[in-house]
Amino acid sequence: MAASTRASTMRCLVAALLLLGAALADAAAPNPTEQPFDLVADVQNSDFRTDVHELTGNVRLTQGPMSIESEQAIATALQTDHSKWTFDRAVHIRTAEADLKSSSASAAFVRGEISEARATGSPAYFEQLGSAPDKQVKGRAGIIEYDFDKGIVKLSQDVWFSYGGNEFRTSKVIYNLRDERVVANPDGQNAGRVNITVRPKNGDIKLNSTKPSKDPADKTPPTGKNGAAE
Repeated sequence: MAASTRASTMRCLVAALLLLGAALADAAAPNPTEQPFDLVADVQNSDFRTDVHELTGNVRLTQGPMSIESEQAIATALQTDHSKWTFDRAVHIRTAEADLKSSSASAAFVRGEISEARATGSPAYFEQLGSAPDKQVKGRAGIIEYDFDKGIVKLSQDVWFSYGGNEFRTSKVIYNLRDERVVANPDGQNAGRVNITVRPKNGDIKLNSTKPSKDPADKTPPTGKNGAAE
């Protein structure tokens, strides 16, 4: 009876140790969604008391496939889960999905990962990456907002947007990079009416042609001043 009790106790102890080992392994394993970001610049000026960091000259921030380049950047609350960044002069934001260029931008990081960015310029530029040539997507606007988690780009202020050569001109465009869905003038305001130009797929067709082309089969010779053939 005592031997049976000791064996049962040993089995329980071994099971408990196995469970504890598994729990410790899970705790030690890094979260695959969390990636460190690297930051380089010519000059860095940091105030650790206020958690404000200024970087100037060839600033480059990278995290996985995402990168942000500019000539100047300021980061606040860098030692928290919600840091804020501003970038100025020759800003270039690139992800696996999109490419943005602007004169200035702001970005928010949540728990160490970039969540959104807001680019401003005269204008700012956007292009989707990885699209087929006949479905190329690009645009320009005064403000371009990029939600990294949802893959949604919002363009506002004097928007020009192109999808596969077809062009939209309006006050606001919302584009889903992953679903390839676009909504132009979502507020339905008269001031933001949508102007659309559809490009024909036949490259031989020319739009806005004011001079008819001459039929190459027409062999009629030109006439002189008196109507006689020259």
